[in-house]
Amino acid sequence: MGKRIFYGWYIVVACVLIAVAGIGFQNTASIFVRPVTEDLGIYRSEFTFFRTIIVLVSIPLMPIYGKLVQKYSIKKIMLAGTLLSSLAFMSYSFVTALWQFYLLAIFQGLFIGAANFMVMGILISRWFEEKRGFALGVAFAGSGLGAAIMVPLVSQVIEAFDWRWGFRFSGLLAIAILLPAILILVKDRPEDIGLLAYGSKNDNNGGVSDAKSRPEEGLIRKDAIRTPAFWLLVVALFGLSISAGGPNAHTAPYLGDLGYYVGIISIMVSVSMVLLTVGKIIMGHVFDRFGTVVGGIALGVFCILSPIFALLSANPVAPWLHAIFLGLASTGFSIPVNIYAMKLFGRKDFPAILSVLSIVTAMGGAFAPPAMGLMFDVFGHYTYAWFGLVVTGVVVTVCLTAAYMLRPYFSEKHKWRIEN
Repeated sequence: MGKRIFYGWYIVVACVLIAVAGIGFQNTASIFVRPVTEDLGIYRSEFTFFRTIIVLVSIPLMPIYGKLVQKYSIKKIMLAGTLLSSLAFMSYSFVTALWQFYLLAIFQGLFIGAANFMVMGILISRWFEEKRGFALGVAFAGSGLGAAIMVPLVSQVIEAFDWRWGFRFSGLLAIAILLPAILILVKDRPEDIGLLAYGSKNDNNGGVSDAKSRPEEGLIRKDAIRTPAFWLLVVALFGLSISAGGPNAHTAPYLGDLGYYVGIISIMVSVSMVLLTVGKIIMGHVFDRFGTVVGGIALGVFCILSPIFALLSANPVAPWLHAIFLGLASTGFSIPVNIYAMKLFGRKDFPAILSVLSIVTAMGGAFAPPAMGLMFDVFGHYTYAWFGLVVTGVVVTVCLTAAYMLRPYFSEKHKWRIEN
């Protein structure tokens, strides 16, 4: 008989499907900007602010969800949260005034954190000690895959009907994918079915786990926050999310302003999402194989190149390169948060530290879209925004590298063994 597939890989499959429908479908928001604002007669900054509201509401709930998944079933929390969030997304189709978008955004923000990158990262970290970066990359790749599939589909729905049917189509399909994925595949811990985490000591992928008897090393949250590396990481993660969040919301209308047809734009956005999908797998492998410094520098370079090619988009080749590097830069929303939290601060208080860093990432993603929209509303173009993002990419590269270089100092100070 062949060796059984470790059940953790089924957890990865579940997370892929959850990321596809729970996160990826909502990454199609940029294709709604022009039709919604033109139909309702509102500014782009006003419309994109509903995404900011979602994040602002979800931010203070992240530490709460971090504690809930430690005390209660992740499966049940994911099930309730994804269902309610998807219903809220579908309900945008009935909006007739801007304030209704904002009200529904508040409701969605209450539940969207139940199955976000933070919760999935905690789940994957329970199941994998080795190949964690690769498992995270594959799991999180679903967000780009979902958007890559849905952008052209929803664009066709909007063109054939209107933007309201675009929201309805996305919400119903999300529910159809999420419910079976969570109900059938998700298991909270390997110990629940008599397994060890992948790569654990004495791992036989089928024995009874002794994980609870092993001490967990690392810093607690209050000690981590006191280190310079933590604050360098905060700046870097905030910059990463700005570099991805702003362009993801405004690339489509920006290219439309330059005269590109909606069909071509939807393909370019899909290319970006495909690169996000593939890039997460690649970056997970890069972090595992080549180390954290190389992975961080690569992310910083992607953040620099993406806005440079956006500025050159009058050349018909440049938008495609912008889409490619934007997709790769967008991996910064998820993978580095988990990798750096574990590498720098250990497993001991991982969910608590991860929840704080996830808040930082979410804040950057919330700030960027309306900020870019406001710059467009004030200046009538995006040029200054793209130049600002080039500078942001440089800051990201420097801070990620410096944060990792400082880790031997505080690991020695706090007497714990750092991961290589």
